Amino acid sequence: MLPRSPAIHSTLLACALLLAAACERSTPPPRVELQDSAHPALVAHSAEFEKRVHPVTDGVHQAVGFGLANSILVEGDACAFVVDTLGSIEAAREVRAEFEKITHKPIRALIYTHNHADHVFGARGFASDGGLEIYAHETTADYVYRIVSLIRPIITTRSARMFGTLLPTSGPDRIVNAGIGPHLEIGPGGGTLGWLPPNRTFRDRLETTLCGVQVELVHAPGETNDQLFVWLPERRVLMPGDNVYKAFPNLYTIRGTLYRDVLAWARSIDLMRARRPEHLAPSHTRPLSGAEAVMEVLTAYRDAIQFVHDQTLRGMNSGLTPDELVEVVRLPPHLRDHPWLQELYGTVEWSVRSVFSGYLGWFDGDATRLSPAPPERRARGYVALAGGPEALLRSAREALAEQRFAWAAELAGHLARAEPDRAEARELRAAALRALGQRSPNPNGRNYYLTQALELEGSVSPEERPLEDSVLQLVEAVPIANFLAAMTVRLDAEKSADWDRVVGFRFPDVDESYTLHVRRGVADLQPGFPEAPDLSFVVDASVWRAIALGRRGFPAALAAGDVRIQGSKVDAVRFLRLFR
Repeated sequence: MLPRSPAIHSTLLACALLLAAACERSTPPPRVELQDSAHPALVAHSAEFEKRVHPVTDGVHQAVGFGLANSILVEGDACAFVVDTLGSIEAAREVRAEFEKITHKPIRALIYTHNHADHVFGARGFASDGGLEIYAHETTADYVYRIVSLIRPIITTRSARMFGTLLPTSGPDRIVNAGIGPHLEIGPGGGTLGWLPPNRTFRDRLETTLCGVQVELVHAPGETNDQLFVWLPERRVLMPGDNVYKAFPNLYTIRGTLYRDVLAWARSIDLMRARRPEHLAPSHTRPLSGAEAVMEVLTAYRDAIQFVHDQTLRGMNSGLTPDELVEVVRLPPHLRDHPWLQELYGTVEWSVRSVFSGYLGWFDGDATRLSPAPPERRARGYVALAGGPEALLRSAREALAEQRFAWAAELAGHLARAEPDRAEARELRAAALRALGQRSPNPNGRNYYLTQALELEGSVSPEERPLEDSVLQLVEAVPIANFLAAMTVRLDAEKSADWDRVVGFRFPDVDESYTLHVRRGVADLQPGFPEAPDLSFVVDASVWRAIALGRRGFPAALAAGDVRIQGSKVDAVRFLRLFR
């Protein structure tokens, strides 16, 4: 385990809390802070992301510290290619300028190791002259469009919390680093998105030659289902994407994701080990060279992943719940203390919970959790059980004084939910969350705790902001089928409870047609135009996107003849109002 943070002087803390308890209810709780306000292990980890271009081997250079992810340059005979493009045009251009100091050979190809924003949204920064070949797994674009069209609002909110994009850059609540990079370069106040869809895709394995360099791309599910690794057999260089980096792997990410198959992840690393690489150039953190050193890291990494998987299943089969499992699944010392497995990005606890959920789902086996009371009712019950609001608040203060911060946050949270107008409950919960964040060596945990503390204090808001132009351009690039699919999750079930209408869509500019059957709270999307629709729209896909994004008004587009309706115009307006 990482060393614990220095404790605050207990006498001063006790005095502060006793004074606060004696004051009026409006008195804010004390701010419980570390002397440096950040875990020393996390502070020291920032050295991993010093901004520079590292030579990996002849003709291979890795840019670290310019954004959350790395970008890797591979020189060939007369041209070069780049693996991963960072998360913004601005970051990519900065790296491209550094690469141009190394070689003036033109960049002719890009490779995306997977779909995450910090690897693909800087593409236009490397492709100013256009015409590049862009390699990726065959599902990568679909995963990008899934995030953009289906779950963008909640992922935006949770990503802002996890990556600390709303935190200040100085002071006790500052962002220290993002665990696998210095910071996420997109989000509130961040850079410009420059997505280019891949035009060279494959399913399992692809061998090709780029700029005279032999390249093998291998599908390697792990942190994402579309993950691939890049192998340069002549130079013995392995680029593992996000399946290996210098931190415990994020087998589950608290911003939210599809289940990450951890056993498949370990097997993907076995495919890498079989190549016997001499150089490791990950898409996060610094490169590593030396055949023995690389093999030792890869072996330890896959063993840690399999250990968590196997021991979690062992405990599950013994009847342990997730809360019990996290107390017993611990890495053995040789893995726990390994420099590449410190919990500076993922954690064993979050991984255990995810493995349980991946195999058995949300139900932990305790029948009392099958249909628990709603959160508000439980909160009122806790308040009553404690002896009333003042008694619960007193217990929360005592927990804070005793540095039982998680319990203090939970108690204060019950009171804040039961009595939303009680400011002191929110302030005490914020103090407890801040203390948890400042003591966490894990940046994801620190950032999430601190951001929610600031939200409770009204200093920041994670709510989705109006879409910036580059985000709008990305959304507008989503295929119209994906765009219509997004409508299904935006249907207002109450407003559509009495609807049973078949709506047809024709998009002449892309030669596609669809049927959307709104049927009592469900929007059923199918390909093809319906035989006898109750209502239909004939409109170019580009126009429909503009209307849906609020860039054009529906009445104006209708008046201009850019939308043609078959059926009642009143019904058309009512139909559109069914979707948020």
